[in-house]
Amino acid sequence: MAATAGRAVGLLLLIWIAFRVLGQGLTLASGGVVAFLHGVNLVFHEAGHLIFGFFGQFVGVLGGSLNQVLIPAICVVAFLRTHQGASAAVAVFWTGQSLADVAVYAADGRAMALPLLAEGLIHDWNYILGHTGLLQHAEAIGRLMFGAGALLMLGALAFLALDLLRAWQAAAAGSG
Repeated sequence: MAATAGRAVGLLLLIWIAFRVLGQGLTLASGGVVAFLHGVNLVFHEAGHLIFGFFGQFVGVLGGSLNQVLIPAICVVAFLRTHQGASAAVAVFWTGQSLADVAVYAADGRAMALPLLAEGLIHDWNYILGHTGLLQHAEAIGRLMFGAGALLMLGALAFLALDLLRAWQAAAAGSG
């Protein structure tokens, strides 16, 4: 029963985070759990610029956002390979949250209102969308990315809720 209670607490925590992320929408988090997660994602984002920078400027700029979403997606694959479904679902949730975080940056590509880490840096999504001729669609691209992130988070929550239900039923059958 303790394992089932732990799963329930974890699910409730992720539901709370999902409400915070979805409620924030395409605005920059100023504090709380969403800002904390942004900081975690930012580490992987900045590392992506270095990793993908070997493949040229465009790929290096795109590599920040790509790596930010790729790292949790790689965790999904690793958990699936070891048959850890609930852990994979948590990593899917993280992938969705990270994609929603990138969406905020992408949607800002034309306006460039978000603060950058340092003076003189380029705005990744202004550069990416400008070079692809999609800058006028920055907000729509951001909304599309945010929607995809939201679907990943909600799908992960649905899987975890079903997993919790199965665990609860198994625990009830074992004690009865």
